[in-house]
Amino acid sequence: MNTRIRNVIIRMIISITVFIYISYLAWQSLPRFDFKVIMAFFAVFLVWSVIETLIYQDPDTLAAEDGDRRSYVYLQLSSLLVLLYALMDFMEYHFSRMDAWEPGIIIAGFVVFLLNSVLRYHAITTLGSFYNPRVAIYQEHTLITAGIYRSIRHPMYLSAILNVMAISLIFSSWGALLIMLFAVLPAVVYRIKVEEEFLLKHLGSEYQVYREQSKRMIPGIW
Repeated sequence: MNTRIRNVIIRMIISITVFIYISYLAWQSLPRFDFKVIMAFFAVFLVWSVIETLIYQDPDTLAAEDGDRRSYVYLQLSSLLVLLYALMDFMEYHFSRMDAWEPGIIIAGFVVFLLNSVLRYHAITTLGSFYNPRVAIYQEHTLITAGIYRSIRHPMYLSAILNVMAISLIFSSWGALLIMLFAVLPAVVYRIKVEEEFLLKHLGSEYQVYREQSKRMIPGIW
């Protein structure tokens, strides 16, 4: 069993354990509607986790250089902050819960999560063995400009924004949307800056031409 598979199994066991524990707490203390929302969220989250594990491809060569500059940690922590706040806001405190807009806003959140999953699926499968959550370049690296990467350079970071937006809407929290605006979006912008500087350094004119022919995350706009 290689390290990646072992880590995936550990993450899945932890996720299922947390899911069971939160399910128990939710069943004991939450109204039935809130309980159903929590269960639906964890169900789709676990399904997507399994899908992402199945489509992941191990790299063909080792990473030659890592230029992440803590951008991955910044993005993960800001996204985790959205999740934790949204959950607490929805389950207990209700500081910024948008009750008047339910259940429509919750349904909209699941739709956004579905769109995010489709986008992320296409991005990961297009990258194939070059997919890496960190900013890194492999010993034998090829610039991917096919599929969704033909129009936008950073579909994975667009996916990150859609993911936290979906969480905020599913848990009906305008406070979580504010955290997304002031924490996650700056993390994404910083990540894009780090990655583009790194790729320009290593791929030079090839990446510069690609930048001129594509947008960052929104086709035709930015």
